[in-house]
Amino acid sequence: MSFPDIRRARHSPKANEYRFVGIDEAGRGPVIGPMVIAICALTKRDHHWCIKHGVTDSKLIPIKRREKLAKALQERCWHKTAIIQPPEIDEAVRNRNLTLNGLEIKYMANLIKQYKNTFPDSPTEIMIDAPTRNTQYLRRLVSHLSGWQNFAKLKAQNKADVQFRHVGAASIIAKSIRDTHIRKIIFELNYNIGTGYSSDKLTRNYIITAKKDNPHIRWSWATCNNLRNKNSKISKPLL
Repeated sequence: MSFPDIRRARHSPKANEYRFVGIDEAGRGPVIGPMVIAICALTKRDHHWCIKHGVTDSKLIPIKRREKLAKALQERCWHKTAIIQPPEIDEAVRNRNLTLNGLEIKYMANLIKQYKNTFPDSPTEIMIDAPTRNTQYLRRLVSHLSGWQNFAKLKAQNKADVQFRHVGAASIIAKSIRDTHIRKIIFELNYNIGTGYSSDKLTRNYIITAKKDNPHIRWSWATCNNLRNKNSKISKPLL
């Protein structure tokens, strides 16, 4: 299988170039590990590069190719990430005034603020991979929280990572960073927790024997209680 040629970007783009900005997350659903939200800004030349190299939803790209694409995108494109750890996710899930959607929207708005501060004079189109079906409400809330005034250029769609290269770029970066964090957890624990998804047997086995205050696990997920209740005779807890 051939991979894209990883080269540094040509001369730096101008600060006032038109930019396509995508926002997406990785790790919203897993029971172990962080959720990562990424924002990535493509110039028109970057956009053509993404078309050439098949940038799309990270879930559709084989892992080795995805890692090479992530490295290339991080080298050539402006990007920022927010890494949200399980304790903060649990707190949001248990808080009906915030919820997981609210937490994600808060971080998306903050990433847009960072972009706006970096490129105040750049004509921009923002596309968010919406975590909710009500995309109009999402746009209004993000606009309010971020202070983004050009509402017509702040857009949101479900499954936008499949349809738009700039959202696909954000998806790839977010997924790569989450995978790195999972590998770090495995190394620190010296225990294979798998992918962190509840469908993974290695993940389920770890949840059953983990200490109750383990910071890598999202204890607010029903998966945790279900697994531990079914296995009440828990062996010696792991670190």
